[in-house]
Amino acid sequence: MISVRGAGKIYRTRSDETVHALKDVDLEIAQGEFVSVVGPSGCGKTTLLRILAGLEGATSGEIVVGGHKVRGPNDDVSVVFQQATLLPWYTVLQNVLLPAHLKGDRSPASEQRARGLLDLVGLKDFERKYPFELSGGMQQRVAICRALVRNPKILLMDEPFGALDAMTRETMNVELMRWCSQEGKTVMFITHSIPEAVLLGDRVVVMSPRPGRISEILDVEIPRPRDLRTLGTPAFAELSDRVRQHFGAVAAPGQDM
Repeated sequence: MISVRGAGKIYRTRSDETVHALKDVDLEIAQGEFVSVVGPSGCGKTTLLRILAGLEGATSGEIVVGGHKVRGPNDDVSVVFQQATLLPWYTVLQNVLLPAHLKGDRSPASEQRARGLLDLVGLKDFERKYPFELSGGMQQRVAICRALVRNPKILLMDEPFGALDAMTRETMNVELMRWCSQEGKTVMFITHSIPEAVLLGDRVVVMSPRPGRISEILDVEIPRPRDLRTLGTPAFAELSDRVRQHFGAVAAPGQDM
C-alpha cells in the first residue's frame, strides 16, 4: 500500500541555509499492516507523514501510495494529528461528517457510517454534544471517526495521543487496536513512546537523528489481540530494549521508558 524508495527532503531557511530533514529513506508497508515509527524530536517523522499524505513533496526519491505516485492529497489517505482540531461550533456528528460534506456527500449512507463509527468508539450518546463538552480522549476519538468516515484505505497518525494523560493514553492504545482490527486499515503511527510503538505495531521503524534515516525495522512477533498485560511480558521488554539501544538508553529491570 505504501512504497518509499530513496526519499529525501531538504528545506531552505530564510537565511538560505539548507536543512536535511530526511535522507535515503526506504520503506514498504503492506495492506492491513500497522507500522509504528519512533525516533527523536526533529528526525523527520512528521515530514515523512506529510509527504505520504501529499501535503508536501519530497526533494528526492519515489513515493507510491495505493499504487499511485504521490502528487497531492489522496482520498484513500486520512490523517489524524496530535490535536483533534474539531470545529467548536459543530456538534460531534457534524464534525465527523465534515470530510464527506466537503466532498458534497450528504447521503444517508455517510450519516449511517458516521453514526456507526461513533458507536464503535463508544460515543453513540454524544452525537449532539459540542467539543467543549468532551474530554481530550473523547475529542481524539471524534477526530479518528472523522478520518475514517470516508472509508480511506490508509490512516496516517501523527502522535495522536501525545497530549493525553498516561491513563487515557493507555486506554486509547487498547481501543485503537480494537478499532483497527475491525476496520482493517493500513496504518502508519508516529510516536515518541517506545512502549506505545511496540504495543501497537506489527513492525517498529526506528529513525535516526536528523537527517532522518531508518536505523532498523523490527518485527513485533507478539500475538494479537494484545492488551495492557502485554507490557509486562518478556518479549515486550526485549523488543523495547532493542529500540532503546538506538537512543543510548536501556531500561533497568522493572523500569518503563
